[in-house]
Amino acid sequence: MLPYIDVLNRLEHTRYHSGQDLANVFGVTRATIHNCILRLVSMGIPIDRVRGKGYRLMKPLDLLDKAAIKSKLTTSVREKLTQFQIMHELGSTNDYMATQELPKAGCFSVAMAEMQTSGKGRRGRHWESPYAANIYMSVLWPLQKSMSEVGALSPLLSIGILQSLKALGMSGLGLKWPNDIYCHNKKLAGLLIQCSGEVSGTSKMIIGIGVNVYMSQQESVNIDQDWTDIVTHSTTNEISRNEVAANLLNHVVSILDTFERKQVDNLVGEWAQWDILKDKPVMLHKLNENIKGVARGIDEHGYLLLETNNQIQHISAGDVSLRAQL
Repeated sequence: MLPYIDVLNRLEHTRYHSGQDLANVFGVTRATIHNCILRLVSMGIPIDRVRGKGYRLMKPLDLLDKAAIKSKLTTSVREKLTQFQIMHELGSTNDYMATQELPKAGCFSVAMAEMQTSGKGRRGRHWESPYAANIYMSVLWPLQKSMSEVGALSPLLSIGILQSLKALGMSGLGLKWPNDIYCHNKKLAGLLIQCSGEVSGTSKMIIGIGVNVYMSQQESVNIDQDWTDIVTHSTTNEISRNEVAANLLNHVVSILDTFERKQVDNLVGEWAQWDILKDKPVMLHKLNENIKGVARGIDEHGYLLLETNNQIQHISAGDVSLRAQL
């Protein structure tokens, strides 16, 4: 069977290729080409189809490039990188990383995909993952600290992702507990940490990161909250997903390395600078319970400070979600 990616690699933005020409190139029938095109369209790839002309990309594809990403990594981060994989399609980068061998202490592996068919957000939510549109990345890290300290790492990494986007010229950024990155009050990126291993000792930590770069309205019809993407707010028309990916890795790995070597410092103050829900009424969904309260920031362990009935509760991320109360 002709791989649909071969057809995609043949298509161009500047001119049409007829179905017959493509069939001749690959030695297949026009029906096979037609089926490949339908598959590409179902993946969210915008393809212009004109009878009598053929097929062309409606916009250039910004494909991930391992060499381009590695060239933008800091020397320190590049030296810690043991395995780097970019795949056209995966069910979930986090699920894939769960099957990979753990790097040695102080090093990391990374997997990225052009598209996910079963991308995950927190609490088992589906993460929309159209082809060559956004960043779908998972970092595998051998955590040397106790798993009990992971709560502080989640907001730390969220701050790092925000800082990486700020470095690209983004403004209007904010954080929503426990690990969502917003831009002008719309969700821009998210983080999912999965950790397994010993309570004290080396643990297998997988950090899944999703960032909207080019997300069309058509591709986002199943998203149940306000969202935005980098290109909408960028000050330049030339946004490279490779640059976004490299920036993310530089910030995330730096935070992981620092987290391993020393105590978390000033997490509460750092989070407060970007907290979009601080001192606002919120609704906390916890198992079968809804709790109304006022968000009062976080503590040094990364727990949400939720004021209810003039008392402060310390809420761990766990299986909860938080929304502003309108």
